[in-house]
Amino acid sequence: VDAPPGDDARRAPAGLAALAGAVGAPGARPDRPAPDPWTVEDRLAEDGVLLWRLPLPGAARDGLGLVRRGDELIVTVGPFHRVLPLPSALRRCTVSGAGLRDGWLQVRFTPDPDLWPKRL
Repeated sequence: VDAPPGDDARRAPAGLAALAGAVGAPGARPDRPAPDPWTVEDRLAEDGVLLWRLPLPGAARDGLGLVRRGDELIVTVGPFHRVLPLPSALRRCTVSGAGLRDGWLQVRFTPDPDLWPKRL
């Protein structure tokens, strides 16, 4: 049920099924591999970061929380949370920021020089 405009205090958080559907990877089909809704954009040359984009429609910034725990990112929306394994390239990085815009959570990762391969 949508709350009247301006009544943010009464607006219900996104349901667990909606969060799981938005953040969870779709199942594979026998006739073709499932598309990966989580994309990592390489912006190392331009900005020095890798950008992990996660679809999160309906999430509000006030109810959103992020925690990095080892090789996982824990995303919290209201009372619900999801533990996401980090792609291998992002495991060698530190979280340097995040933003929520137009239903997409964008998490910025900066390579850790002690863990990132040296260029020859």
